[in-house]
Amino acid sequence: MQIAFYYDSSFDWNDNDLENKGVGGSQSTLIRMTRELAKRHEVTVFNSTTKEGRYNGVTYRNYQTYRSDQFWDVFVSYRCALPSSGVNAACKLHWCIDPGDNTVEKDLPFIDKVITISPFHTKMMSNIFHIDKSKIYEARLGIQTEDYWDCLPKTKNKLIFCSAPDRGLRHVPQIFSLIKKKIPDVSLVITMDYSLWGFKPETEPYRELFKGMEGVTYLGKVSQQQLVHEQKTSMIHIYPCDGPYEMFCLASMECQAAGTPTIATNQGALSTTVQDGKTGKLIYTLPDYDSCFYQTFADTVTTLLSDPIEWQRMSTYARERAFVHYSLKGLVLELEKRFTDWSR
Repeated sequence: MQIAFYYDSSFDWNDNDLENKGVGGSQSTLIRMTRELAKRHEVTVFNSTTKEGRYNGVTYRNYQTYRSDQFWDVFVSYRCALPSSGVNAACKLHWCIDPGDNTVEKDLPFIDKVITISPFHTKMMSNIFHIDKSKIYEARLGIQTEDYWDCLPKTKNKLIFCSAPDRGLRHVPQIFSLIKKKIPDVSLVITMDYSLWGFKPETEPYRELFKGMEGVTYLGKVSQQQLVHEQKTSMIHIYPCDGPYEMFCLASMECQAAGTPTIATNQGALSTTVQDGKTGKLIYTLPDYDSCFYQTFADTVTTLLSDPIEWQRMSTYARERAFVHYSLKGLVLELEKRFTDWSR
């Protein structure tokens, strides 16, 4: 099949950046999916790259070179509207990643399917834009299982936060301080900043929150290789997300594949990405209206760190579930079948 992905973001990136500069979760997902698809299909990504070329079997072209007269078996608008000049394709899809993606409404009359990535995301998009369920295909995000086959020794009492800073990092200092009172040797590593999306890092206000706190390492943006290392060597992924921002949370699923259970709030898609009591724990309150939130979150972390049998049970099950149900290869094989059916 001839498959095209169209992503008109202003951020200059291509396939090479996954292992080198680092990219955000949506770019990472697209890069990995297209690499896998390119093993059996001709795949082109139209994006904002200034370095056009062929990478790992995938052709990258600047979206301004797109021509409406070229035919595609499958054309996917990814986090953006279809090109205004029109699309000549047997199957036209709109792949959503974000909450309340307004470009969906613009595309609805012209596309065959809207692709969502979690039950929460499906419900949100359906309610906002009144999309008929028959027009929605609920997929998911996939993990590169090869990155997580090999296990590394866990660093005792090591925690990790590896999501966008504005999604709850401001609550971590208070939580960490409470944990440290009970577990003095607890440590925390923090990764990711906004440079992954082509913006300024803007981490200084967050770094300031942890100033003088023993045991905290604020790394910011790291390579994919280092991120995997930090996820593998951590014992718990903490994520006090304070709003319904997450439509899937790839960071949590990656940590689970690394045998690192997630403790998070019951916000957005975290209610299904994390199986409460099986692959981690969910906190059913938020700091804005619960004065006990920080203590509740901290106690949940300390209880799990202090119970090696329960931690091992969660770690093992989280890893198994991630590999069985959320592998990238499994996702791509499923999509290939759907693409074939929809383009007939």
